[in-house]
Amino acid sequence: MASILLENVSKSYDGKIILNDINYKIDSGFVALMGESGTGKTTLLRLISGLEKADSGSIKVEGKIAYVFAETNLFNSVSVLDNVTCVMNGDKKNNEAVAKTILDKLGLENEYKTKPKNLSTGMAQRVSIARAMASDREIYLLDEPFRGLDDKTKSDTMEYLKEYLSDKLVIMVTHDIKEAEYFTDKILSIFNLNLTQNNS
Repeated sequence: MASILLENVSKSYDGKIILNDINYKIDSGFVALMGESGTGKTTLLRLISGLEKADSGSIKVEGKIAYVFAETNLFNSVSVLDNVTCVMNGDKKNNEAVAKTILDKLGLENEYKTKPKNLSTGMAQRVSIARAMASDREIYLLDEPFRGLDDKTKSDTMEYLKEYLSDKLVIMVTHDIKEAEYFTDKILSIFNLNLTQNNS
């Protein structure tokens, strides 16, 4: 079963403490990570993913990770479809069929051959989501995944993700309390360099 264990985790940048002695275990469901700008939400995701190292403490992760960045980080030299299938293993034809199904569900059925640089911000964000979904991991780290989406598209995308990732461990950074309450099972808030849980 997927799980994340944070033990006495601290992180500083240029002498400024961002995270201080964080202790928490996450082992199920959809979790929202909230807090003021600069309190370490994205930093915590990057530490969990291994993109950065903590100054002290330990992070134990059980399960493979997919990461949807706040910046889309797509490959502009290849098509939308190729951006999604590049994370998949196995038969190319089958991979393309699965990727197209995901893209269709996210309202991108007309964009298979489009280069990401020609997409709107919201469309590019959905391609990033599709790529993460196609990777079929146990843990999903989502950094403001619904930015740039209008209300209807956001609602449809959240519904599909909730269904598709129902058996996964999902941590989402967001500033939108309504988004957090609708999409996640519980809310973790970073205040004063500590992690606290609120009922959602």
